Amino acid sequence: MHDPNDARQVREAGRREKQAQERVADDLCAIMATESGRRFVHGLLGLCDIRSGGYVPGGVEAQRHQDYRAGRRSVGIELLGELERHAPEMTELMSAEARFNAIETEWAAWAAEEQNDG
Repeated sequence: MHDPNDARQVREAGRREKQAQERVADDLCAIMATESGRRFVHGLLGLCDIRSGGYVPGGVEAQRHQDYRAGRRSVGIELLGELERHAPEMTELMSAEARFNAIETEWAAWAAEEQNDG
């Protein structure tokens, strides 16, 4: 049990919290240091649908769906905040790579369509 009036326990709890935060930062940096890690995180953020609004019109079922989407979005916003705090350069690189990959995929689809038409 933690006694908030015991200075030693308070210092120890603070030290443990700081270590936990440093571990999260190290883990995120390690994941974002690889192209596959950045691709995975970008996909995860996409699943969280952080760019969408949360409103879903309708009745009770819509409210449940809205709550579900809000939870997913909340996780994504939290993850993005941690990424921007601990690995801002890699977060920018992740976004740039995702844009490039989308363009590359679009061009490949266009080239395949042209080849099939030709």
